[in-house]
Amino acid sequence: MNLKLRKWTIELLLTVFFAGVVVTGYNIYLQKDMPKGLAPQIVAKTLDGHAVDLHKLSESAPVLVYFWASWCRVCQWTSPAVSKLSANGNYPVVTVALSSGTNERISAYMKAKDIKMPVINDDDGIISRNWAISVTPSFFIVRNGEITSVLTGVTTKPGLMIRLFLNR
Repeated sequence: MNLKLRKWTIELLLTVFFAGVVVTGYNIYLQKDMPKGLAPQIVAKTLDGHAVDLHKLSESAPVLVYFWASWCRVCQWTSPAVSKLSANGNYPVVTVALSSGTNERISAYMKAKDIKMPVINDDDGIISRNWAISVTPSFFIVRNGEITSVLTGVTTKPGLMIRLFLNR
């Protein structure tokens, strides 16, 4: 490998590494005020009219609770992964759309992006305030009504599946 290419490769790897460290540190900082222990209850209806009782749902398996918004750029990457995870049916998924408009607007957004997952519209912000959400996207794993894992920022379907599996 020529010297110039090697130098650029090393600089690129170092930049990616340090960017990853900064982003991870920032996400950990953002999680400091998020709830731990008993999960705030979510009893609501999804856009398609299905009733959700988070604590009851989490009795049989860990539940992924995903807070997102249609205006969130990172959510445009993570929502398809959550949609695919929801579609495989191995784990229950509850998603909450924050300040994303009316039910019709959220449904139109999801259709345009080919996202298929159960969504609760939190247009008034009550659920997100109860959960102290300060950043989107935010992911919680809830088992038996208890928050067992918190994650913010970018993640993948395999990353979420591993977290859910470890919290069985």
